[in-house]
Formats: sequence, structure tokens, C-alpha cells
Amino acid sequence: MNDRIARLIDEVKRTDIFPPKVTVEYDSFDENLPEPMRIAKRLTEYMAAQVPAIGDDDELVGRMKFDGSVPADIFTRSGHPGIRIALQRYYNQPQENLCTMEWQHSNMDFGRLIRGGLDAFRIGIRDARPRHFGNQEKLNFLAALDSVIRGIFERALLLAEACREAARKCEDSRRRETLLRMAGNCAQVPMHPARNFEEAVQCVYFCFPFLPDSIGRPDQYLLPFYRQGIADGSLTVEHARELLQELFVMIHGWTPPTSRNAPFSAESHFVVGGYTVEHEDGFNELSRLIVESLLECDLIRPQVSLRWNAKTPREVLRFMLDCERKDKNRRIAFVNDEPRIRALMTIDKRSWEDAFDYIMVGCNEPAFQGGILLGGNTINILHPLLSTLNRRRADIVECATYEEFYAIFEEELFRSLELVLDYSNRFNMLRARDCNVLSSLFLDGCIERAAGVNRNGARKSRYCANMMGSTNLIDSLSIIRQYVFEEKKVTLAELCAALDADWRGYEALRTDILKNGKFFGNNDDFSNATAHAFYRSVWKFAEGRTDLNGNALNYGNLTGYNIHFARYGALTPATPDGRVAGSALLFGSGQSDGRDHDGLTSHLLAVAHMDPTGVMCGNSILNITIDEATIQNPEGFERLVLAVETYFREGGLHLQFSHVSREELLAARKEPQKYKSLRVRVSGFSAPFVDLAEAIQENVIARTEAQP
Repeated sequence: MNDRIARLIDEVKRTDIFPPKVTVEYDSFDENLPEPMRIAKRLTEYMAAQVPAIGDDDELVGRMKFDGSVPADIFTRSGHPGIRIALQRYYNQPQENLCTMEWQHSNMDFGRLIRGGLDAFRIGIRDARPRHFGNQEKLNFLAALDSVIRGIFERALLLAEACREAARKCEDSRRRETLLRMAGNCAQVPMHPARNFEEAVQCVYFCFPFLPDSIGRPDQYLLPFYRQGIADGSLTVEHARELLQELFVMIHGWTPPTSRNAPFSAESHFVVGGYTVEHEDGFNELSRLIVESLLECDLIRPQVSLRWNAKTPREVLRFMLDCERKDKNRRIAFVNDEPRIRALMTIDKRSWEDAFDYIMVGCNEPAFQGGILLGGNTINILHPLLSTLNRRRADIVECATYEEFYAIFEEELFRSLELVLDYSNRFNMLRARDCNVLSSLFLDGCIERAAGVNRNGARKSRYCANMMGSTNLIDSLSIIRQYVFEEKKVTLAELCAALDADWRGYEALRTDILKNGKFFGNNDDFSNATAHAFYRSVWKFAEGRTDLNGNALNYGNLTGYNIHFARYGALTPATPDGRVAGSALLFGSGQSDGRDHDGLTSHLLAVAHMDPTGVMCGNSILNITIDEATIQNPEGFERLVLAVETYFREGGLHLQFSHVSREELLAARKEPQKYKSLRVRVSGFSAPFVDLAEAIQENVIARTEAQP
């Protein structure tokens, strides 16, 4: 890292690098315009009023934020009044102890933008108009998109002129030359196709505020420009590294130091590697440079996932795992193309040309470049079990076999999932009350359909609901099968009585369950079969079903920044797995509290094999804790490389690590001021352990420390 980048990093860690927002007085007569045109007009006026920010160390320009006076980007939902009302009612507020409204992530197709420029988008608008003649609402929307393009172009020209003006005043010849080159970049992109690597990165930098979420697959869409520049001598590796690091500084700075989310990494997420359209592994020399450039920067954001596939060389996996163990900011995770792409093609019915190009957004949500994840619903999957044990008690106590009991449970599961789908549709109807123009311009399908991304305009949208407590549910079903129907240690009526009493008076039974229960995570046939049956039931419900936008039903198990697992746990009575009333549920695919007693390999294999249907190829995660000393040991590290590769070859979907001992975590809780730099992976993101909510800290501590 050179001195220029070091100064930029120092600045972004100390202060908000985005310029102050300039307030705009809009014409009240705008209210008479059609909604999308009013929004477009005001977006254009707002962008024109914002003062260009060009720091002494900048080579990339375009930093700008919207102030909420007009609907802007679809990620933060800045200026979207309808969603604010809906969030006040449903966000982080469990409905019927079953589900709650959550955030949504999306991604601009930067590759498409870089290759064709907004010129190509304008051609798309022109071509779309004849398809919508006679539909004034859609023609108005297309006119609004065209108006926003003009506003963006004018903003770029404003920056170009600001760079030229700075060059005229600059006495340093080298800096003057740089400023003039920056002016030329702004005149070219994003309106016209990028011609070189620097223009391509400038295009990403400039357009990021229009959808400040993921940057997708930069090692793929930037690669042709990188190779061209290296081949013709117009670009050096060192300058490419600088430009990438300056981009990362801006992305990190999008979340300022004063934000409550500043300690967290999932504000922006991208991927490296993964399949190419030619069915080859896509990890390349630029992938390596991007990761190395990121790790040189002592920043929290963005975070990155390696997309592993069957053609990924072990050396690449070893390189990424080595980077992961050296990164004190814990920005690296791992995902598997094989089950993901298979699910995208078989469940979502996507073509290979769409499926191969998936990305990760937010904490660990799979989406598409130019697409949006329309889930935004986190659920308590213990809800149907509670209904089975309570509302259907008279039925289940008459069951002679586990199969009879499970059939009743499955009925209640379908009732719960039906209600979840109803809530998901309701949430998206509320989101659709707002008109989004700005981000919709950059999402595939919105031009062709002449509709906003939140009004079913996006062609590459997905549905996913996140299950809290899925491991608790699998364990509870296993205990019922084991203790009631196979070993006959207790009747179902007696077990229900123990749960009603929150185990008081039944301590011996609970102790026996915790000691001898066949819990998930040990790769035994018994608990694996329970998991298989449950996920097959979920697929039985989901197969052929869609949400109101026509998206196939997928499920996951991450909790994100919010403690949904604890909120649901506080509302949930005792469960057959030995859990007491009010205690937090588990999240993610794995086990904890030492119940995965058969070691890391068995834990990984159990998770890899848990879902034979692919229905859980939504936002699913697996957290693994490994002691720092073990991971730094050469032999231990090589065993970890082989364990991860085996896990993925067996079908594992996601994996992320924390390298810390239980003793160190407990010490951090006792004396947090001494452990401010201790970071852990949580639910698809990293954060300082001492800054986490108490419920999340307890979840991290409860994870079994694995030995590779």
C-alpha cells in the first residue's frame, strides 16, 4: 500500500468522507406531474445541486448521498415514505410469534453498465416504448428513467468540469495531469462504455451511490480491462491495486464512523471465483489481486466470499483460507457453486446463463447481478411444532407411531408456511406502495417491463424466508422419535407435561435427553434422517409454489444484524430438545453447546447432507469456531483445507470461521475494554465481539470449538 492510500484509509476511519448534503427547494407544482416523472425531475435537481468533492488524494470521484427528500436508492430506501410506515409496524416485531419483516438486498449489474454505458440503457428505453403504447403509466415510467439518465450524465459532466477547474489551479504538474485524466474519465463514464481499467473502476465508484449494496463479481467484469491494460502497458499492477483500494475506501466510508452499523461488515459484499459461462473456474489473476488489495486495507467493508466449485484448484482454496486466517477484520467467507447453481436451475428455473452469475449480497444472501432478493421475512420455524404439541395435543397423544405423529406435524408445518407466504406477500405489497426510479434504472427487466424494482419490474428477483430454530426443530423431532416412539422412555403426554412445566419436576428427564439424545450434527443415521424428512416436507410445501411476484420459494437460516433468534426464543416455551422457555433459538445450519460431540468432520458432513432437495439454498450459513493456535499451526491448517474441500465436495453450501477460544470470549465479556479489536463471524458478517448484543455473544460462546 502506498502513502496516498494510507492517507485515504486514515481519513475514512476518522471521519465521514462523503460531502455534506445540499438541501434543494423543489417546485411545489411538481406534485401535479405523474409520480415517476416528479421523482425523476427532483432526483436530477438534487444531483445537480450537490457540490463535487475532490480531495487532494482522490483519483476517483463521485461521492454523494441523498437526503431523503426524494425516493432514491432501493437499498437504504432513502425517501421512500411507504416503506417507512410498513417498517414501523412490522420491522423487528414478530407477528403471531411466526415472522417479522426484514431488509432486502440488491445489486446493480456493473458489468452491463461498464460495457455499454448509459447509452445502451437509453437504447433499451427507446426499444421498450413501442411495447407499451397505450399504457400511459408505463410510458411515464420510461420517460422518468430517461430523465434520470440525463441527470446522471449532467452530474458526471459537472464532476469533469470540477476536475478541470482544479487542474487549472494546480501547480504540481503530476497532480494536474491526474486531474485532467480524471476529467476525461468523468466525461466518458458512466454515459459511454468504459475504454480502460481506470474508467471501469471510476464507473463503479461514481454509480455506487445509486444502489449502495453489493459490487457483484468485480474479478469478472473488470478482468478484460485489466488484461488489456497490462498487455498494452497502459496499466501497471500497482496502479490497479491503488484504484481497487480507493474503491474499497469509498465503500467502507459509505457507512460513516458515527453509524450504529459502522462495526459491521455486511453493508457491502462481493464474490471472487465461481463458474464462468463456459463452465470453467473463474478465479484468476485479478481475483487474487482484489483479495490481496482488500487485505492490505485495515477496513471492515466490503466483505468477500470465495465461490468454490468442483473445478476450483486446491491451491486457490488454500490461498483464500490463508487470507482468511490472516485477516484480523474477518471479511472472508466461503460458498459452494455446486448446490447453489443446481437449486437455481431446478427450483428457480433459471437458465445456466443466469444461474452461473449469481453473487452474494448483505450478510449471506444469494442474488443476481442486476437483481434483487425479495424475501425480507424471518420466521420462527418452531411455530408448527408448538402448534402440534398444543393445539393438536388431543390428536397426537393417540398416535401409535412416529409416522402418525409426523403426519400431524407436517399438516401444521404447511399451515405455518402458508401463513409465512401470506405475510411475505403482504410485506412486498407494502413495499410496492413506493415508486422507485433511480435504482430501477440499473436492475435487469425494469426498463423492458417499464416498472419499478419493487413493483415486479426486476427480471432477476428471488424469494427467501429465513428460519430461526431449524436445528432446535430437528433435534426436538429426533427426541420425540427416540424417547417416545422407539426407546419408549416417556409417553407423549408425559413429555408435553414436562414442557408445560418448563422441565420443573422433570429435571431427570431433561438431563437424560441432554446426555443421551441423538442430536443433529454428528452425522449419524438417526438425526440425519430427521433432518432429511423435515427438509423434504419443506420442499413438499414449496414445490411449484411462488410468491405474488412469481418467484419460487426458497428458505435459509441466517439472522443478520438483528437478534430474531433471541426475540422468538423469548416468546417460545420449552421444547423437546431440552431447551427451556424463553431461551434463544439457534440460527444457521449447525449445532452448538457441545451437542456436535463427534468432531468437526462429522459436523460438516451432517450439514453438507442435511437437505437433499436444495430448498435451503437460500440464505443459509454455517458458523465454525476454531482456536487461533490451531489454525496457525501448519499441520492444523492443512487439515482444515482438506476438511473444507471435503465439506464442499459433499454438498456443503456455506462456511465461515471465527478463530478464538471460549476462554478468550469469556474474558472479553468480563473486560470488554481489553478486547475491542477481537472480531468474530456471526451470521454472514463480522463484528467486534464486545459490540454484539448479549444474545449474539452467547450464541458465539456456545459454538463448539472444533479441531480440524
